[in-house]
Amino acid sequence: MDEAPDYRPVSPLAVAAAVLGCCSAVALATPFAWFVPLVGVVAAVAALADLARPAAPRVGRLPALLGLALAVGFGAQAVSDAAVGRWIERTRAVATATAWLDAIHAGRPAEALGISSRSILPATGSPDAENETDQTDRFAALPAVKAVAGGRPTITSATPLGTDDRAWLVRATIDEGRVVRIIAVPRTAAKRRGGIERWTVTAVEVES
Repeated sequence: MDEAPDYRPVSPLAVAAAVLGCCSAVALATPFAWFVPLVGVVAAVAALADLARPAAPRVGRLPALLGLALAVGFGAQAVSDAAVGRWIERTRAVATATAWLDAIHAGRPAEALGISSRSILPATGSPDAENETDQTDRFAALPAVKAVAGGRPTITSATPLGTDDRAWLVRATIDEGRVVRIIAVPRTAAKRRGGIERWTVTAVEVES
């Protein structure tokens, strides 16, 4: 009678690596889950190292390799998507700030006001505050607007603020060395066929 072949159990590490590899897809939804593919890679490498030992008491190379491939693939895609998304947001924030600065410097404050959120205007209790001409005059009187109108603004940096509204801080230097801080925020405007993202300037100030 032939002797029964030795039975070798599947490595728990290999199974864990395969499960973590599948779960690594959540990293595409949120940066807070980026640790999942990292743990998956560690588990897969540890499983493969354990299985590579001479006379290893367990099997499971295939699920370990599967987990490694999934973790690396989903992790790389998550990082790539985040990098591309950040680049797109920076480009739009700078473009919004540039349009705002150009309109003011060219003597078109009403156009710059159209790019701005109404919260940028100082509070007033006047009943004529909703008058378009009055709004433009109050906007043109803002210290940051005056500084831009009288100088040559050049954008020097753009950094995300890390807030829930995805706001970006754009800095522009004027001739005299003064710096104007511009907060640009994306807003989703409702359209007939879904929403469209429109960036606005929500706050401006001259750095002291």
